[in-house]
Amino acid sequence: MRRTVSLSVAVTIGALAVAGCGSSDKPSAASSALNKPSKAAAATATVQLAWSHTGTFFDEPQVWYVAHVKNPGSSEASIALDARALDKTGTIVGSNQAVLPNIPAGATFDYFGYLGGGGAFDTKLTGTPVKVQISQAKNAFGQAGAVDEPMLKTGELTLKQGHEDTNTDASDSYNLTVKVTNSTKGTVAGGVTQQVVLYDAKGNVVGGDTGSSDNVPDNLPTGMSYREEWTGIPAVAKAVRAVYTVWQG
Repeated sequence: MRRTVSLSVAVTIGALAVAGCGSSDKPSAASSALNKPSKAAAATATVQLAWSHTGTFFDEPQVWYVAHVKNPGSSEASIALDARALDKTGTIVGSNQAVLPNIPAGATFDYFGYLGGGGAFDTKLTGTPVKVQISQAKNAFGQAGAVDEPMLKTGELTLKQGHEDTNTDASDSYNLTVKVTNSTKGTVAGGVTQQVVLYDAKGNVVGGDTGSSDNVPDNLPTGMSYREEWTGIPAVAKAVRAVYTVWQG
């Protein structure tokens, strides 16, 4: 899998062996359908920019960002983010609106996204970005209300350092394997969105990726599991911990 929870699962590199890595085509981030009504509330969550990096993907400028989302409410939250890359004059040079998975009551979630790049599904930036601006999208779901994008259960996650080219300016590369279980009440069909955020020993974000899965079954009944393999996860510094998340949509 390239560029790409369940209840987020974390792993720390310690006794893990070092291995190689690879990658898959990068799809657009958070391409969630907006036509599935949900009881999830949208009002209580707060968002703030936790990290950003301006680099390249296939030799084109690309901005990575991580938004830290909090849901202090008593019910799950369904929200969308507006992300904007700005140049030195404050002019927008790239933007998108990302639909996040439903965030459980009292939980926090780090969302990984990107703007620009030279991939087949990427929209090029129209200028040189120097800043990323993050905000919660207002009335993002229109008449449909909130969306139903539940996280899936994950476990048995391993993270290993790799050496394959990530097609980015990142100095480091990582491989990940994980077991994903359909913990929802219905069959998961039509694909999933997944992401991984990488952290250093001090807990700072140093990289990550997002996208769809090549490994998820066409139909995944409730309670059944599959194995996910992800290679070529880029990082701008050494990572010791990974948080992986996957949700239907």
